[in-house]
Amino acid sequence: MLIVAAQQAYYDEVYKPRTDTVYEHLGSSDVSLHMTTVVERRPLSFAVGTLGFIIALFVATRYVLGAVFPTLTPDGISLITNWIFVAFVIGLVAWLGWWGKIRLAAPVNRRALVYLVPLFGFVALPFAFGVAIPDVSLTEGATLSGWAALLVIVIGSALGAGLSEELLYRGVLLRALESRGRLFAALVTAALFAVSHISQVILGASVGEWLVGVLLMIPMAIGLAAVAFRLGSLWPLVVWHVAADIALPLVPTTIGAEATTMFVLAYLGLSVLVGLMGAWLLWQDRRAAQAAARAEIDPDAIDRIPG
Repeated sequence: MLIVAAQQAYYDEVYKPRTDTVYEHLGSSDVSLHMTTVVERRPLSFAVGTLGFIIALFVATRYVLGAVFPTLTPDGISLITNWIFVAFVIGLVAWLGWWGKIRLAAPVNRRALVYLVPLFGFVALPFAFGVAIPDVSLTEGATLSGWAALLVIVIGSALGAGLSEELLYRGVLLRALESRGRLFAALVTAALFAVSHISQVILGASVGEWLVGVLLMIPMAIGLAAVAFRLGSLWPLVVWHVAADIALPLVPTTIGAEATTMFVLAYLGLSVLVGLMGAWLLWQDRRAAQAAARAEIDPDAIDRIPG
């Protein structure tokens, strides 16, 4: 029955990792163990505080880099800031000792890979509107050649963003908040993920562009959280995120207002579809959790739940 399979997945994803975490704690330093305890006791405060730190980091690097290297363009500042953020996230994971907890060493649940299919619609969509390598300038008065610009997009931007954002939002924050319930964790991390992109405003984008991005990202991020719970490993989402961040900047800025509107609506439709898929998966997880709780009291309870 579907609910039995969901219950087994819940046991594999929730109860076994908690046991593994105990062993991780036994090998951790006192500082790491104390920090982990604080995160697990106050996950929401930790999540909101992390968002505040990220915004402060982007503001500080924006103005410090601008003052120290006045010839840097917003693209140049964004590139450096991106990898400072990567270093921060990797350092956070190392400090917590959560390499295992955020599923970096876990095997992929191959049966769950099917949930990546709608996500790769975000990778394919830009190609339906034609793609072109955009102009990229890291310093004033110097525009990179096409291949150099593509390399900056792939290595400088997409790789760093895909790695850091998945490790942080679908890794550290999602697992920290999971103790409050998977639905709660998915909603909070989706909101934090969308709001954190105010960094784009700090680096020169308009508030209107950011608000459109928030609308597009929240349903998608709910789906990403639900899929992260099912995959068993974080790496498939990292690969997807890198691919999506490579494809999106390749949409030509000259496609016209009508085509731009169509692109945004198509992107929103995909985002809503992924969000609905995520809501369905989270509802299944909730039923499985309730069944598991009943089974702890009455081992025969699971047999009475309709499949």
